[in-house]
Amino acid sequence: MSHVSPLVPGLAMNRAFVQTLLAAEDPSGALGMIEENRQAFGLIALSPHEIIPAAVSSRGFELGHCVLGGDNFEVVQLTFEFRGFATYHLLLNPNTPVVRNVLGHMLDSGNYFIFVLGTDGDVQVFGSDVGEDSLIWLQAFLPRLLASRTTAEQYRRAVAAFSRNPQPPGQVLHWICGDDAKYLDLCGDRVELRPRRAAARGR
Repeated sequence: MSHVSPLVPGLAMNRAFVQTLLAAEDPSGALGMIEENRQAFGLIALSPHEIIPAAVSSRGFELGHCVLGGDNFEVVQLTFEFRGFATYHLLLNPNTPVVRNVLGHMLDSGNYFIFVLGTDGDVQVFGSDVGEDSLIWLQAFLPRLLASRTTAEQYRRAVAAFSRNPQPPGQVLHWICGDDAKYLDLCGDRVELRPRRAAARGR
């Protein structure tokens, strides 16, 4: 697992992506793109439908990852462990342009952002250097993920099986914004984020 800590945002995102995430009725997660200083980075956004206390979020969290599946399909598992509070899982079908594009940016650039939306409308922003080692398992599987032919039914069955016994124990978030590349567009309609207060950046 790699440790992720809060940072100060000066960021821009696709407006439709933000609106879809805010409107999601279930605890949800999504992959998107975000711009910082005119440079695009991969984004993981979580909407767990609960407020993570500041005392917890200030310590950051542990990010775990692995590839589930069999001989003819793959599912990417991302795990976010806020120690002493909650663990969230986001399962992704790599046979989509959104997942391939965002994971490619994360692994190529060596940086990523993670948003956690609270029920009070506040957004906690985290960032970290990914580096070669912290996502080494995804890096090793990248050629297979980029060529994945996982079907929607295979993905649905994998999520159902994992949800019955998530490892490590935690809440499985509903994956949204996964099948439309419009959510990655940073050149059209976009929204800029303005920080309320500063936080420290770190690993």
